[in-house]
Amino acid sequence: MELPLKLKDTVVHGNRRYPFAVHETDAESDDSMLMLYLHWHEEAELLLVENGDVNIRIDDRTYHLKEGEVAYIAPYALHACYKAESNSCRFLALVFRPEVIAPERTGALYDTYLAPVERGDIRLPEHMTHDNDWQEHVISLVRESRLYEYIPYDQSDLMLRSILFGIWSELYLHAGHGSKPQRSYSRLEPALDYLYQNYQRPITIDELASKVNLSVSRFSALFKKEFHTSPVAYLLAHRLHQSCILLQATDMTVAEIAFSCGFENLSNFNRQFRELNGCTPTAYRNEARAIREEQTHVQDERSRMFETWMQLSETKKETS
Repeated sequence: MELPLKLKDTVVHGNRRYPFAVHETDAESDDSMLMLYLHWHEEAELLLVENGDVNIRIDDRTYHLKEGEVAYIAPYALHACYKAESNSCRFLALVFRPEVIAPERTGALYDTYLAPVERGDIRLPEHMTHDNDWQEHVISLVRESRLYEYIPYDQSDLMLRSILFGIWSELYLHAGHGSKPQRSYSRLEPALDYLYQNYQRPITIDELASKVNLSVSRFSALFKKEFHTSPVAYLLAHRLHQSCILLQATDMTVAEIAFSCGFENLSNFNRQFRELNGCTPTAYRNEARAIREEQTHVQDERSRMFETWMQLSETKKETS
């Protein structure tokens, strides 16, 4: 199954010159909902649990991340976080393109440390605990990246690159061998594809089960085993996730968004949205716009500083 475009992360992480980003996220959940929705992105990610605990699913593997532990998520890996013992959790994410290790994608660095990982000849460790010194080192390096969350890229560039080189070195030295793992839920992929393509209209469990030739009871049991939630809860979470994207990216009214995401009742949408996000759709949109404006301001400032630096460099060349 090709990765569904609807599950691709919409957040921009860094840029071509600075292929990394650091950000923190607060997540909450009740007994039936995911904490971080199923998604994928082109970048690799190191996820540190700053407080609380969570179950993280990476393709077909699930890890229980306790406070102070780190997960490595490879590029293009489907991943999501599920409630463990805590009802809330704070994450620190260091997101980066592996090419930062070998920007030209040639030479000894690429051939030795990056190409074997991309080919699947070796598998980097995905769960770092406090069991030994090298894992403690990775955790401390990820935690150190937090210092650079709000520092302009041109001022944090070398430090973040040094942190990533240190982390990649540890992961590479303690990697396992073998081909890239296959997803265990391939049996459910036709149903997932159908859900992603038709979530905007009413969908029954019978429809989903029929796509994989299973009874409703067998389908529901297998789905819950693989995704730690029911098909109904998963569909609801997907609809709410899509509504969040529309609230951030469009000027559609809340009612238009609700109906376009498969909700037949506006009050039900508002209630479900508040239960998942802790606020109304309007409040979410206003907060998202404020954050986007702040991010735009920071990026503009970074670009301005870079352009000034380039101009000064050219001036020095002309006068020398």
